[in-house]
Amino acid sequence: MAQGQVHGGPGPGAAVPESWQWMYDTARRTVAALGGSPRIEVRCPGSDSEPALLPAIPAIRAFRAEVYYAGGRRPSFRAPDGRFTDPDDADLRAHHVTCRDGDVLVGCIRAVPAELLSASPVEAHLGPGRAAALISELGTDRTGLLEAARLAVTAARRLQGIAAALMMVTLALARQMGRPVVWGTAGEGEGQDRFCARFGFRVLPGSSAYVPRYRDSVCVVVHDLRTAPPRVAEAIAMVQRAISGAGTGQGGPG
Repeated sequence: MAQGQVHGGPGPGAAVPESWQWMYDTARRTVAALGGSPRIEVRCPGSDSEPALLPAIPAIRAFRAEVYYAGGRRPSFRAPDGRFTDPDDADLRAHHVTCRDGDVLVGCIRAVPAELLSASPVEAHLGPGRAAALISELGTDRTGLLEAARLAVTAARRLQGIAAALMMVTLALARQMGRPVVWGTAGEGEGQDRFCARFGFRVLPGSSAYVPRYRDSVCVVVHDLRTAPPRVAEAIAMVQRAISGAGTGQGGPG
């Protein structure tokens, strides 16, 4: 489990524009959750000789599948034998950020360096031609991209800041890993796209399309850390320093 204290940010009495106050408040709550309860954990992919992450993956997959199943609204996330299932090889190469209340998993998100993905949800959604054009437009290549996916929070714990903390840690991981761009897909029916926009993501115009598996229209969202407003960048850096101080984010379990 990563732990840390608040570093940087405006001092007492410093003016913070109201539009970014939420980002600062979220960053501070996230830093507290890195060592508090409920607690945020960062689990990193292990090496082939030390698969440190493997024992945690089945529980993470089952958790998010049950969230996505949504009482039967998305039936593909439940197997015929009744098990909740969301298998994905990308999990083995991902950083998994989780939130636990005691020993109970209540939220998760994963982040994968784009060049390690054999099948990118973003590229599959856009098609290879448009995805390549977007990467070029962003002035980077796959080694500059972190793909965020599989954000899930149990229904009973929504609107409590858990999803926001998970997203803040994901952006901080991108900064720590030297990945200037974070992209992913976001559902529109329940406002996931609008949620992402609060963190500085932009919706790619014309990327909305209905995805039968999710029973929702889905769009592509992109966050360019290089162009984040200074206050947003400072909030992300606050969380990144807390992660770095605990030695998480690179190799071995968090």
